[in-house]
Parts: sequence; structure tokens; C-alpha cells
Amino acid sequence: MRQATRRDAALLAGITLAGMLVIVWGACFLIAPVWQPGYGAAVPQTASASRPLINPNTADVQTLLELPGVGQKKAEAIVAYREENGPFLSLQELTRVPGISQQMVDSWAEYMTLDPEF
Repeated sequence: MRQATRRDAALLAGITLAGMLVIVWGACFLIAPVWQPGYGAAVPQTASASRPLINPNTADVQTLLELPGVGQKKAEAIVAYREENGPFLSLQELTRVPGISQQMVDSWAEYMTLDPEF
């Protein structure tokens, strides 16, 4: 009977050790890279310093012209839609503006924000 108890204790110790190794391995490969040089917190991609973010709720026609693929008529259409319907609650609402497609809105995602500070 004493032999079975020692065997059970050894088995339990082995399972516990294996579990701890899995946890340490996961910490090394999943958590550790965040602490290494060159790795930072997950920061969303934003416009570069040379191209500040544009808020379609506050931007004038000249500012909207800075967006890729936006000409005078589309910029004026965005401003006119905003004046008639109020501020955009999401960037997806821009697709309601005549001449603006979902593909265009997707391409502007890194250049636009609805943050009132912009």
C-alpha cells in the first residue's frame, strides 16, 4: 500500500511539473516579446506627422481634398451631406454620401477620425 502512495505522489508531481512547464513556455513566447526592445504597446496606425488625421465632421472642403481620391466635387458632397444630416456617427456613414464607396472609406481609415479634438 505504501508503494502505491509513493507512485501516486510521483505521478502527481510529474503532472504538476509538466503543467508548470507549459505555463512558463507560454509566458516566454506569448508575453515576453512585449517586454523586449523594439516591441511596444499595440498602438493603432494613425496618419503620419506630415498628414494629420482628418475629422469629416469638422473638416472643410480644402482639408477633405487631402484624402486620397477626393476631388472638389466629393469634398463638397461630404460637407453638404454633413450640413443636411448632421455629424457622422461612424466612418461607415460616409458611404451614404453620393459618389463615396465602401472601398474609398476603407482606404481612408488610417487618415480619418471622429475624435472631436481633430
